[in-house]
Amino acid sequence: MSHGFDLKNLHIEVTTRCNLNCIYCLRRFWSGYEPRDMDFNTFLRILDQVEGLERINLYGFGEPFMNPRILDMIYYARRSFKDSKIFLSTNGMLLNESVIEKAIERGLDSIAVSVDSVNLQQLKKIRVGSGSRVLKSLEDLCRIGRRILPELEIGVECVILKHGFEELPKVVEYAADLGVDYVQVSHVVPYSKQIYEYACYTCVSERVLSVLGEDGLRELCEIRDKASHQALLLSYARPRGSHELKKYFEIMGDLTSHGYTANLTALCEERHKISLALRVREVFEQMSEIAESSGVELRVPKVFSDAADRTCPYEEKHSIYVRRDGKVAPCMELAYTHPEYVNSHNKLVHEYLIGDVKSESLSKILSNEGFKRFREMRKNLIRNCPWCGDCPYSELECWFVKDNLLDCYGNSPSCSECLYSVGLASCII
Repeated sequence: MSHGFDLKNLHIEVTTRCNLNCIYCLRRFWSGYEPRDMDFNTFLRILDQVEGLERINLYGFGEPFMNPRILDMIYYARRSFKDSKIFLSTNGMLLNESVIEKAIERGLDSIAVSVDSVNLQQLKKIRVGSGSRVLKSLEDLCRIGRRILPELEIGVECVILKHGFEELPKVVEYAADLGVDYVQVSHVVPYSKQIYEYACYTCVSERVLSVLGEDGLRELCEIRDKASHQALLLSYARPRGSHELKKYFEIMGDLTSHGYTANLTALCEERHKISLALRVREVFEQMSEIAESSGVELRVPKVFSDAADRTCPYEEKHSIYVRRDGKVAPCMELAYTHPEYVNSHNKLVHEYLIGDVKSESLSKILSNEGFKRFREMRKNLIRNCPWCGDCPYSELECWFVKDNLLDCYGNSPSCSECLYSVGLASCII
């Protein structure tokens, strides 16, 4: 291909149908999208247009095994790419001995099962419609899968929620006893304010907290209590005569000298989130000890963002996302229009599609000028894209944070509030 994009990782959404109704799933919040399977001919058309892939991911916003042609898809992916890793993420509800055997025999060599908790009551509340079948499926997978293919890579995926995160070490213990290769953890992506209440992270940069220190944070919050935040912002254009304003700008100046700003709402009104994030970090340390002693790889997210440490996982992995209808997006986050609650405000994330494999070649799609510009921006997010998590204007819902169509650097679309870019949210690609 001459499009200049060295595609190594192909993420294909084989269906948007699902047999569960997880409380945090995007499918609860989007509108105008019908749950359907990817047409098999569309799938073959995609495979026919790519070469040299290192990995093919057969999952998306749905349960892969709901697609009646999934075993054929695995087979043709393996036949087309003998040396590629063929990966699939599943909720486990449709896995049985026969499905496991056929999937592996047809070429699947990497699979992850979503297990947010080993407490069945908790699991049923989170992943509505699930139950003991999930754990049984994982056990069968480890037993049968490894017998057929000893080098089969098996993972467990977890989403951290406020209620139950302290039981995550038990998930690692359970996975280790079964011989699972890795446990990957992600914070929840809040598609509503209610879901954000379950979140255990903050978008404030940890460096901001360390520069402020406990005394500086307390003083900043005291100043904010005496004067409205809006008044503080307006005072940038006014004389700074009062003691509070002088102190405020002294603190803000110190942050600026370190390359940061401050989102006062996140710092002052969400101090409980900061405490919660620190507690989660302690739990991660417990999980790490268990994983290290048992030989399980543990992949955990950050608990604070960092404006100076941002990368795009899809850009790093040279990946794109193909929706079940054949339309192509740069990543999973931009595949569908959806609401999101981030940095103390609601926003609408608009889909950003760069083409349709059913009507044009993938080579032409990847040569799209808009996609080229977007990729250039993502290659250095720190320099090219703002981070709204520390911005004093984001909590006031400045014009730029209403959606992702334009940011204050002029990027369109924008990744200025992408939780994946700061390592808070993650998916397996």
